Amino acid sequence: MARIDDYKESFRLASEKLKEANPHRLAKLSGASVEIDENGNPQIKLSFFNKEHVVTIGEEIDIVCPKANKEVPLPEKIVISHYLLNANGAKLTGNLINFRQIPDGHFYHSAFQKRATDPLRMTFGNDPKSLLECGVELGAVPSKYGDYSIQINVLPRVPLTLVVWKGDDEFPPEASILFDESIVNYLPIEDIAVISGMAVYRLMGFKRQLQAKDNRK
Repeated sequence: MARIDDYKESFRLASEKLKEANPHRLAKLSGASVEIDENGNPQIKLSFFNKEHVVTIGEEIDIVCPKANKEVPLPEKIVISHYLLNANGAKLTGNLINFRQIPDGHFYHSAFQKRATDPLRMTFGNDPKSLLECGVELGAVPSKYGDYSIQINVLPRVPLTLVVWKGDDEFPPEASILFDESIVNYLPIEDIAVISGMAVYRLMGFKRQLQAKDNRK
């Protein structure tokens, strides 16, 4: 688990690179938009988990979510920054791969399972249909894989496909997370694991809300 000092240093390094980059080029390659604020600072606007985030590039890098009533967490600021810096404009291929098929994915696979696929399986394996209902909150659309699956656009050019197979008397539930193979053009492997966990934990939160509603009925 990264320490807060590590997060701060990672964001500091990304901020320095963002300040040196051409914001219009960043926006074009990442599928974002750019405006100039009243102070003359570029503002890159992009969707992150179905909510608009604004990256202001001034003396300091500021990343906010206007519709949220809290500060954007540091790990999310890092992912957004890395996405903007890594994006090369590659188009989605439609070819889905698993985490192991991403370069260096086998090095992080154990941590990826603990962070993402295991919680996904444990939360939705016995009630996979609820994955569809929870996914609505993230702007997800149903997909064609497994017993139930959804596609979430985490960032403009980074979709995730979360898949669940329901268990039965012979086989336990299973879960998987799939990526368009173009994801290597937008995020490093560490961040791919991070956004997968972020997606699953958001869905888990929505599942708890659904269960709380059912308990009140």
